[in-house]
Amino acid sequence: MATITSTSAYELGPQNAKNIREDLGNVIFNVTPFMTPFTSGIAQTKATADNHEWLTDTYADSVSSNAAIEAEKVDSSEGSERTRKGNYVQIATKGVTVTKKAEMFDRAGVPGKEMAYQLMKKGKELQMDVEKQVLSNQIKVIPTNAAAGVSATVSSWILANQKVAADGTLNTASTGLTKPVPGTSEAMTQANLDDLLDGVWTNSGDFSSAKIMGSAGTISTLRNNADVSKGISTDVTTNAADGEIINRVAVYVSQFGPIAVVPNKHMPADTLYVLDYSTWGLAFAGGKKIHTTDIATQASAEQKLLECYYTLEARSEEANAGYYAINA
Repeated sequence: MATITSTSAYELGPQNAKNIREDLGNVIFNVTPFMTPFTSGIAQTKATADNHEWLTDTYADSVSSNAAIEAEKVDSSEGSERTRKGNYVQIATKGVTVTKKAEMFDRAGVPGKEMAYQLMKKGKELQMDVEKQVLSNQIKVIPTNAAAGVSATVSSWILANQKVAADGTLNTASTGLTKPVPGTSEAMTQANLDDLLDGVWTNSGDFSSAKIMGSAGTISTLRNNADVSKGISTDVTTNAADGEIINRVAVYVSQFGPIAVVPNKHMPADTLYVLDYSTWGLAFAGGKKIHTTDIATQASAEQKLLECYYTLEARSEEANAGYYAINA
């Protein structure tokens, strides 16, 4: 059977260097999820010095023998001493360079300036770097002319409620100068999780702002291995119209009430946190999250520097828990 060849789509197409234009959509799809659930959910404040400090205090333990005689002379008593804590400001940076020639041409998916698109993208990357850093396992480092300052992370502040593997080492202080050694990963146990939740309750008594946070693998381990009698749903049957996802752990119903479960792609793969968002803060220097600086170049290009000056505040570590070295 005869076919048309000289004017077919194949012959006129780009594979034969003819005149059918390429088909390139005018939208750029970012395939990387952008989520920073921890740093976006905690309080934000200002840092005005490299060593950012804050004060913590505690209530005295309650007693059952507080009975006084009427009009009895009051004895002098000492007030509680506050604890002064501090963390160093860390600088996270991203650089952007766009040539003048690139700005002159018609670019798919970028209706405005290429530099504006790159600044938006790099700004989100910077926020994700901050999220990953504060949830990692690092101690604070004082900034000098030769060394970058490092903000102590969540794990280096948690002291009261923590679990590590059999060959691991617990964090020994809540100063930002020490950190846990998780050890060799092992199976998550319900007993360890219950102990941590008991500790959070004993030391804070409030789960209204608490969330269980971990990587997707760790959350899956929580779903599969934890005691279903505790209220973990492993077979959620809903319809798509409700916007719910099948087989997802959204809430862990503990002995103290429901706790939201938040998967976080920036979490260490072997770690599960119980975090009371109201007890953390992120302090920024310079009055804003991200600073943009024009950089002089000797080339036909525009160059900018994005900087985030930040540090983590641990306002009440006792209301939080860290479960490390989980075999997810």
